[in-house]
Amino acid sequence: MKKISFLFIAVLYIGLLQAQDNSGLNLSINHIALSIKDVDRSAEFYKTVLLMPEITNRTKIEGIRWVALADGRELHLISILKEPVTINKAVHLGLTTNDFNAVLNRLTDLNIPYSDWPGKPNTLTNRADGIKQLYFQDPDGYWIEVNSVNDAVSSVEQIKNEVWQLEENYWNYVKANDLKSYLTLWDENFIGYPSTNIIGNKAHITDWIADMYKNNTGMTFNYELTRKAENVFGDIVMVFYDATQIWTNDKNEVKKNTYKLTHTWRKTNKGWLIIGGMGANK
Repeated sequence: MKKISFLFIAVLYIGLLQAQDNSGLNLSINHIALSIKDVDRSAEFYKTVLLMPEITNRTKIEGIRWVALADGRELHLISILKEPVTINKAVHLGLTTNDFNAVLNRLTDLNIPYSDWPGKPNTLTNRADGIKQLYFQDPDGYWIEVNSVNDAVSSVEQIKNEVWQLEENYWNYVKANDLKSYLTLWDENFIGYPSTNIIGNKAHITDWIADMYKNNTGMTFNYELTRKAENVFGDIVMVFYDATQIWTNDKNEVKKNTYKLTHTWRKTNKGWLIIGGMGANK
């Protein structure tokens, strides 16, 4: 039964890695550009109303200014082209925020009119999937759409981040040889619970770390974690990542060893606990 479980995890892990390999040309959004009349007026609008920080205009061309969106994306404001631009509501900048009320209050405080998609003033659109939307215009008449975050999606992301923080705590406890804290992360009903998982007279991973210190005087020791994916299945989360073990031996040589790791966590009345895991040299 145990072999079947590990095989299932390994197959699932390979499938997830393949799913992350996008087909086609692997294109992603770099920036959005708007043709505007007054570059200073527009830059001030986006900086003041939407609190977008200005970033370096790497073209070095006069009449162009750049502001930053989230996730490394950019908005380029370009005033050097004088051809007329036809604008309607279908051509709009779509934004998402995890604090929709803050945006709504900011527009109200600044007396900037907003509407729903049909155009009813001071009204929100409630999309079929639960997303809230509002629309308003910048100084050149471009439409800006602001969306709320789907509560279900937000909840999943919150779980992923919560469990990943526990993974980071796991390695902090290992590095500190803090067995007491380390054991709080494991479900004691798990067959591989550290206190019963004795290999070579060592009962848990912190024993191995302590042994490395003892046998390597002058040694420094650390880990680097590379986050891959967290997959949420109700009260079960599977976490995939790489852990690179780094140490300097008594000859001052830096050594590294990278492992591909999987932990399976379950939500219990004691919080998220590890109920399984596997690892292999990369």
